[in-house]
Amino acid sequence: MDLSLLLAACFISLVGLPHGALDPVVAYRSGLISSFKSASLFFSGYLIIVGSVVAIWLLMPSLSLTLFLLLSALHFGRDWYHKLKFGGIAYGFLVLGLPAFVKSQEVLNIFSFLTLGESAEFPLLVLQFFGVIGAFLISLEANQLSWLRWLELLLLTVAATLTNPLWYFVIYFCAFHSPRHLVSELLRMTQQQRIIAYSCILGITILTLAIAAVSGAHVEVYYDDINILIYQIVFIGLAALTVPHMCLLEWVAKYGS
Repeated sequence: MDLSLLLAACFISLVGLPHGALDPVVAYRSGLISSFKSASLFFSGYLIIVGSVVAIWLLMPSLSLTLFLLLSALHFGRDWYHKLKFGGIAYGFLVLGLPAFVKSQEVLNIFSFLTLGESAEFPLLVLQFFGVIGAFLISLEANQLSWLRWLELLLLTVAATLTNPLWYFVIYFCAFHSPRHLVSELLRMTQQQRIIAYSCILGITILTLAIAAVSGAHVEVYYDDINILIYQIVFIGLAALTVPHMCLLEWVAKYGS
């Protein structure tokens, strides 16, 4: 087992994913959850979407990866939602596309694990296209960005150049995206909601550690390459969680309080 990969997976699970653990609290704060019945419907719908994404990925992995890249660009673009036009999509495109240029072969290798035997070249081309479009769109609004925004882009570019694509993603996801989302949501909550939020984060963290411990103890026996399995679990799992997470955020933006 690659210890660097395992460490990266731990960072993603324990530092990056917990911002999604706030979804029930966000749903409650926005009025989507107001009773036991509505909570049951919320969690049932959430799990149905998660399961559907995994099932579709297994049936159409290359197409699913391509769509996941697009959804991720839209989602990450929200980090700069009020800084750029078109909901910050230029930022999402650029951040996601950077490794596809400086470490294209390594990205292709990872994509080959996620496409489950199908060609990974088309998703790579899509990612490179995102990078070009993102850089072009940001250049059109260059004078609108503060020095802090330029410093962020510089740091991410350096990270994409000096680290492998997996650790570049860890740096962005855990040091930029997740903290932004956590802080933004916590600031909107009351003290009571924050206590519930911290409980959700702690519960998700403990559950993640438990699953990781059980998996590490038993799953390696059944797979020839545990490293490939870890890549698949991490990124297909992220895709499955990102879709309902984005659905919730869009609902809140349109109808929530």
